[in-house]
Amino acid sequence: MAFENLIIRARSVTKSYGLESVLSDFNLDVWNGSIVGILGMSGSGKTTALRLIAGFEKPDSGIIEMRSEIISSEDTYLPPEQRNVGMVFQDYALFPHLNVEKNISFGLNAFEMKSGRLEEVISMCNLEEYRKKFPQELSGGQQQRVALARALAPKPEVILLDEPFTSLDAHMARDLREEVVMLLKQTETTAIIVTHDQEEALSVCDVVSVLENGKVIQSATPQEIYLNPVSQTVANSVGDPNILKGFSTNGRVETSLGSFVSAYNGALDVSIRPECIELTLDTEGSYVVTECTFYGHDQVISFSNNKGEIFRARSLPNTIYESGDKVTVNISEVTTFPSKV
Repeated sequence: MAFENLIIRARSVTKSYGLESVLSDFNLDVWNGSIVGILGMSGSGKTTALRLIAGFEKPDSGIIEMRSEIISSEDTYLPPEQRNVGMVFQDYALFPHLNVEKNISFGLNAFEMKSGRLEEVISMCNLEEYRKKFPQELSGGQQQRVALARALAPKPEVILLDEPFTSLDAHMARDLREEVVMLLKQTETTAIIVTHDQEEALSVCDVVSVLENGKVIQSATPQEIYLNPVSQTVANSVGDPNILKGFSTNGRVETSLGSFVSAYNGALDVSIRPECIELTLDTEGSYVVTECTFYGHDQVISFSNNKGEIFRARSLPNTIYESGDKVTVNISEVTTFPSKV
């Protein structure tokens, strides 16, 4: 990896609230200059992990290090204000009684104010025309920019973003994502983004860590996570694959959609992305189209075999498929992993 220096390191971290275990054996590496996504469903422990790194909570066991110094453990606790970590909350947490420039300058000391840091950040985040406005006078996207500017102002080593685009509509979220990534890269700021949005994680992050039941089950580049998931849970977290059951002997696994090469033997889960399935209209085809959903830029075609099992393919919109059409199937790529017992 091109990044230098391990800036955040979490090992064997656990956290419970009463009898409820939220994090169990949580491990994370964050390299300086990278954008790391923690991806998981609601209740998987994402926000708790972020709060532990920020210092708002203490782990029950395990350690969190920043540049090789322990900042959280059972015995050590460095308060948030001493960690040089910025936080962008899901609800922005702006001060309603302060205007934009006063919200942004809240965490700046006298020297930073005198050196022109406030003006620098306002300009960098394109907030000049809003500087005298109050949060309630701003749109959701503008409030998010103010929250990011406030977090960036003291030049933190790490920015933590908790579901930063959840409350925005799809178009605004996409535009703001691009803007945030540009700002983080421009300022060479390391970031950890907590999200349940697969598109957000894949398009924004250098590394994606998939969290399930309080534990990271795979941490890799977006491409590796998408193309080579280690389990059905990971495959489902970054797309909507067809998951087939199969049994492999002598390096080949037999499934409802054909026979494929496999590195494993025995009972397997076989993940096939819809875009890896090519359909061809054929009156002698073995499969039947059951539904076609048109999205403009592409379409998703549901089709069934003679057992009534339903599968999904994704294709360009230039061929029209209708319910009842017979098709043949060609599959370009599959991923296999041992089935859960």
